[in-house]
Amino acid sequence: MKKKVTHMRAAVLQEYGKIDKRPLKIQQINITKPKTNEVLIKVLSTGVCHSDLHVIEGRTPIPLPCVCGHEVYGVVEEKGPYVTTVNIGDHVVAAFIWPCGKCYNCANGQENLCENMSIIRPKGVLYDGTTRLSLPDGSPVYVFLGGGFAEYAIIPETGVKVLPQELRKETSAILGCAILTGYGAVVETGKVKVGESVAVFGVGGVGASIVQLSKAINASQIIAIDVIDKKLEWAKEFGATDVINSKETDVVKTIKELTNGRGVDVAFEVVGLGDTTYQAVESVRVGGRVVLVGLMPVGSAAPIHSARVVRGGIQIMGSYGGRPRTALPRIFDLVRKRLLDIDRFVMKRWKLEEVNEAFLSLSRGEVIRSIVIP
Repeated sequence: MKKKVTHMRAAVLQEYGKIDKRPLKIQQINITKPKTNEVLIKVLSTGVCHSDLHVIEGRTPIPLPCVCGHEVYGVVEEKGPYVTTVNIGDHVVAAFIWPCGKCYNCANGQENLCENMSIIRPKGVLYDGTTRLSLPDGSPVYVFLGGGFAEYAIIPETGVKVLPQELRKETSAILGCAILTGYGAVVETGKVKVGESVAVFGVGGVGASIVQLSKAINASQIIAIDVIDKKLEWAKEFGATDVINSKETDVVKTIKELTNGRGVDVAFEVVGLGDTTYQAVESVRVGGRVVLVGLMPVGSAAPIHSARVVRGGIQIMGSYGGRPRTALPRIFDLVRKRLLDIDRFVMKRWKLEEVNEAFLSLSRGEVIRSIVIP
């Protein structure tokens, strides 16, 4: 009989701090068994995402101590009562959204906006209001959307999907956030159509995903905007038809020139800054659509030329992730058909002990995505 997991190594955030101060510490912590509708996953890889960096640096507050990491790929080792959609031994990807399936939004096809998930997310707990992790002295350790920077993670069943055989690989970790968020923005919110033109402000993991998905839909023009030339080179490899370094040129003016003065049909803001939000609104055509994907620090705001929005009939929409239970199977098909190349996204692999270095590399723009392997 397999020994039950009771403790593990994890990268624990004890206090907020700049990543160059190495705030994540590897230590032994306790983990209890999964409860009702939960699964215990042996983590095989976890994606390194800016959202985790926001937590580490205190821009997205979560109770401390905390284990971050929300793009998780692994194998189900235990399951709690009433789990029916996954079995022990299944290879799964975990999404950063865990629909409760019961609230108003879930019942109305907006499970990415689950009301109950929005309550537990900032508390760093699971649906019963508690955490499955603790320090050796018994005090609680909280999680940010999964706690994947560890050897094991406990996640609600609604947040995991079984992977097809050909996607049982370490790079599949990024399907649960970078790719899911890009899919939600392009397909579910922005509803990009064949032949439309798009602009993507910020081409990190999510932005590069939006570029690839727009290409898969056969957008006629895909303009990538960033401040790092290397990222713009990668964006061209992923399908961008034009690139703009916003440190070197007037972004809105250049986009208008590239679109014969008209502006793009859809602009995606993936950075989470006031300036880029303003530029995104100014860069779309009359009747165009702006999809806000990037998360600003708490308390921040963006300037918008409201008269242009009103007179131009411009739609401004927020897009948070995607609907994991319906979107992930479709994403799997796109990857299998090679319309999405997740292997090229993942540019470096790190050990758990190197997690601080992984975030340093991300913050410097040295990679689109990297993964941590416990």
